[in-house]
Amino acid sequence: MNTTLWIIQAVLAAVFFMSGTVVYLMRDKLKSKMTWLTAYSSSMVLVICLSKIAGAIGLILPLYLGIATILTPLAAVGLAIVMALAFAYHLQHKEYKDVPATVLFFALSLFVAYGRF
Repeated sequence: MNTTLWIIQAVLAAVFFMSGTVVYLMRDKLKSKMTWLTAYSSSMVLVICLSKIAGAIGLILPLYLGIATILTPLAAVGLAIVMALAFAYHLQHKEYKDVPATVLFFALSLFVAYGRF
């Protein structure tokens, strides 16, 4: 079970870190493909991207270093909340093609939180 959790944590960390970084750095080019970038202010986009990056770091470092290990499941809960809000946004704006990935990352985040608590 521990190995499975580590694999899922690594995948989630990579996805969220890259998502937060790439979206923020290339937000002007991505506005036509990602409608939420125009729906929110630039400071809110920054908060969302930083939340993803911080969550990605929190999934790996605390448990790996053995310091404040409670932060790992808390990071997973935080990312699940981000995904729940993304799910609501996509449903509200009828962006149904984005829903399956959002639900998958939500479920994986909850799985990590459950497994690490």
